[in-house]
Amino acid sequence: MRRLLLVSFLGVAFVALAVSTIPFAIFLQSVERERLLTTLERDAFVLAGRAEEALESLEAADLAPVRALTEDYRDAGGARVVIVDSQGTAVVTNDAEEDRVGLSYVSRPEFEAALGGVISTGERFSDTLGITLVYVAVPVFSGPEIVGAVRLTFDKAVIDAEVNRQWVGIGLVALITLALGAVIAVILSGRLVTGIRELSVTAGKLSAGDFTARAREDLGPRETQALAGAFNNMAGRVGALVEQRQRFATDASHQLRTPITAIMLRLERLRESLSLDEKGEERFDAIDYEITRLTRLIDGLLALGRSGVEGVGQISIDATSVVSERVESWRNLADEAGVSVVSTIQAGVWVKGVPTAVEQIIDVFLDNALSVSAPGDTISVELETHGSNASLCIRDEGPGMKESDLPRAFERFWRGDAHYEGTGLGLALVEQLAEGSGATVRLQNRTPQGLNACVEFAQGPVSLSL
Repeated sequence: MRRLLLVSFLGVAFVALAVSTIPFAIFLQSVERERLLTTLERDAFVLAGRAEEALESLEAADLAPVRALTEDYRDAGGARVVIVDSQGTAVVTNDAEEDRVGLSYVSRPEFEAALGGVISTGERFSDTLGITLVYVAVPVFSGPEIVGAVRLTFDKAVIDAEVNRQWVGIGLVALITLALGAVIAVILSGRLVTGIRELSVTAGKLSAGDFTARAREDLGPRETQALAGAFNNMAGRVGALVEQRQRFATDASHQLRTPITAIMLRLERLRESLSLDEKGEERFDAIDYEITRLTRLIDGLLALGRSGVEGVGQISIDATSVVSERVESWRNLADEAGVSVVSTIQAGVWVKGVPTAVEQIIDVFLDNALSVSAPGDTISVELETHGSNASLCIRDEGPGMKESDLPRAFERFWRGDAHYEGTGLGLALVEQLAEGSGATVRLQNRTPQGLNACVEFAQGPVSLSL
């Protein structure tokens, strides 16, 4: 591999040097020309600004400072300057060989364009001077009115001479670089191969499930060492995420499955022991429905915890129906607490997400909002589309959160200065569900108080399956 790297380097370097000569020379010429045109255009606008008042009056006293400025400009950079009035007649020139004041330039294309309000650039052959000139012509404005134009010209041969000098220097540098590169390639190829081989072996261990594998960070050049360090950091984070996922599944299994099973058994025994009328049977049916839904939600939670978000496919979810159903369910609890729940739910909204994501997310948000709401408060639920996305927002009138606490709100078991009893798992679950659904979640304090909790999904429907 070392020999292959060395041969490849020298071959590529030689070919690149051979085939880049002409294109690079053309490129240099183009860059130098564009640099000069940019400079000329900038200087032309500066002169146009200085000449504005003089062109308005056309008084000799006003033109004298402008003429002196153009002569200084000629002496400093060699550019020729012609300033014409609105009729195209020259009022200021800095040609040391011939005074062209009073001559008409209106027939020149660049002046015709500039007097029409258009910046003109290009090059042309001067019959008078016998050389090719690069020029820039700009209009002189006085408010909305064009009172004249400024043209700067520069000898193109100066550009070509500069390009030739640069090309000679670059050619020498390229040859020296090729020679030094060959020497350095011999030295580095061995170290580079060693570092890359170490990374390859470690990557193989990680792909096999060994998340404790780490690459040595003292092999190869500094770039390879830095890559190894970044690789190890990534491996550590992946291992931590896998551990977190497994821990979450275990916690959910023990903490949720057992009480739900007990509730179902006791409810069934209670139902059998009672003589219920039709109204009582309806109430028990409603409880059964909620327990069944809760079991389904727990199954979805455990699927995420055991498989990771990469292991659960996205499906198309009727967000309008889910949000409407959950709002009505929570409205009964809110009424008992003296809290109003209002909703603005757009019809026909479908989103992409993992199974049960929308209902779990809205349940967590509504539970949190109701927990911090006082009698007389209002909780707002909004579902709407914008572009290719759909947003679900729950807005409460509670105390909100400290700005410093917002970044930590999604950590497992972290509650901060909580105003309600909870496990600290709700927002962590929301973040995991949002990530698995390709959605984004955000919390934002309201003014004067309250909290906005929003999730933005990609719109569906899509043909994705578990």
